[in-house]
Amino acid sequence: MTRRWRAGDVLDRETGRVRVFRRRCSTCVFRPGNLMHLVPGRLEQLVAENVERGALLTCHQTLPYGVHPELQPAVCAGFWARHGMETPAGRLARVIGLARPVPPAARGDRRDTP
Repeated sequence: MTRRWRAGDVLDRETGRVRVFRRRCSTCVFRPGNLMHLVPGRLEQLVAENVERGALLTCHQTLPYGVHPELQPAVCAGFWARHGMETPAGRLARVIGLARPVPPAARGDRRDTP
């Protein structure tokens, strides 16, 4: 039976660590030319909303409606690099060493293999 992950559930319950992609995925919203940039201010709004809520941004590929919904949700590497320290969860995970780097799925790959 495949476990259904909840959107935004980036905490690995087995290790108690926060899953963070090691590098930006192939369609990262922080990559130049990403479709998110077609809507002026949308990325900035998304970042501001997450920072205001104190939330880490979950990579869109790991969301239930994303390209890789079978993967365990992980923090977006672009958000982590640029804005992770702006959230209490990000600061705590970095300072105490609770971040667990995981590889993003390769383009076209349906699995996240360590």
